[in-house]
Amino acid sequence: MFPKSLVPSARARGRSRWAMLLVAAPLFLACAEKATLTGPNGPESTPPVDSLPPRDSVPPRDSVPPRDSTPPRPASPYVLLFDRHESDASPVIRPRLMRTAFVTGDSVALADLVDSAVVPVLDLAGAYDASLAPNGRTLVLTCTTGHGTTLCTGELDTLGVARNLRVLPGMRMDSLLADQAAISPDGQRVAFRGWLPGGPVGLFNPGDVYVMNLDGSGLERLTNAVRGESSYESPTWSPQPVNGAYRLAYAHERRSAEGYMVARLESMRDDGADVQTLTLDAEASDRAPAWSPDGRMVAFVRRSASLVGDLWTVRLDANARPVAEQALLAVEPDGEQRAPAWSPDGRRLAFVSAHEILGNIYNWQVYSVTADGRDLRRHTSTAHEHANPLWRQRVSLP
Repeated sequence: MFPKSLVPSARARGRSRWAMLLVAAPLFLACAEKATLTGPNGPESTPPVDSLPPRDSVPPRDSVPPRDSTPPRPASPYVLLFDRHESDASPVIRPRLMRTAFVTGDSVALADLVDSAVVPVLDLAGAYDASLAPNGRTLVLTCTTGHGTTLCTGELDTLGVARNLRVLPGMRMDSLLADQAAISPDGQRVAFRGWLPGGPVGLFNPGDVYVMNLDGSGLERLTNAVRGESSYESPTWSPQPVNGAYRLAYAHERRSAEGYMVARLESMRDDGADVQTLTLDAEASDRAPAWSPDGRMVAFVRRSASLVGDLWTVRLDANARPVAEQALLAVEPDGEQRAPAWSPDGRRLAFVSAHEILGNIYNWQVYSVTADGRDLRRHTSTAHEHANPLWRQRVSLP
C-alpha cells in the first residue's frame, strides 16, 4: 500500500487531465486546420476571417426547404376546350363540352393526364363545337334539339362554366338549321353553316355559309349551293381585315369531272364578294380551314391518295392569296388527324388524332404541336372520342 499522501485524489486527477487537454488543444487545432486547408500537393491557404461563419450559427428553420419540396409547375397561359362523346341519362352517346387545365407552358407527364384533370364546361350533353368571342366569355355552340341542330349562346363564368345557355336570337329551326359557328374577330357577328330542314346536311341537302349579327339581326347567305352538285362548310374568319374587310375561309365541295366529290378551300370578303382559291393542289380534297393569328397561314385537313399527311398549311401573301403549301407534322403519326385549331399566340396548333390505343381501342384524343410541327403532346387520356379543340386564355380559371 502506498502512503495516502502519494495517491492523488479524484479532484487532483481531474485537474491534471484538463491541464493536459488545454496544452494539447492548440497543437491539435493547428494540425487539423492545416490538414483541412492545405491540398495534397498545394500551398497552404487560409480563408479570411470574415468568410468563416460563427460556429454557433444555425440557419432559421423557415429558410431550409423540406426534402420532398418541388418547385411549382409553371402556370399555363391557355386551357383547351373540346367535345367529349359520352353516354348521358338516355343512355345515348352525345358530345359534351369539356376543358382541361394542362396545356402550353405546363410540364405534364402522360400519367398526370387523368380524367380528373378534365372538367365539364356544361352540365348537359348535346351542346358542342363552341366558338369563343374575343372577350373570352361569350360562346356560340351547336345545340341538338328534337328538330335538328341550331345555334345556342352562353357566357363563361370565372370558373370556366357556361351559364345562361339559350338559342341564339334570330335562329328559327322551322326555316333554317345550323352548325359550325365562328364568331368574328371584332365580336360583332357570327358565321355558320346553314341548311334547310327536311334531312341531314349533305350533297342532296346542301349547306351554305351564312353570317349575322350576334343579336340576331342582319342574317345573310353568302354562298349559293346547288342541290346534288355543291355544298359549303367550315367558315372561319381572317384575324385582321385584308384590304379593308374581313375575309372568310371555307370548304367548297363539288362534283369533279369524274363524278367524285372534291372539296377545295376558298376565301371571300365578309359580304360574299371577291371569291378566290385558297389551296393549290387541284387533285386533293381539303377541309377544316383554320386561319393563323397573324393571318399569314391557314392550317387545314387534306385527303389525297398520292400524298402523305393529313394536316397541312398554306402560306399566304398580303392579299390572302396562296403562295406555298407544306405538310405540317415533322413526324407523321398513324391514322387520321382532324380539326386543327391555333393557339391565340400562334405558337401551337391543336388537333384530334386516333393513332394511340386507349381502353383497348383507338380513340380520338386531343394533341398539339408547335407551329413547325414538332413537340407532339397529348392533352386528353380517357377512352372517349374527342373533337373540335378550342383554345382559351387561362385568365382566372383554376
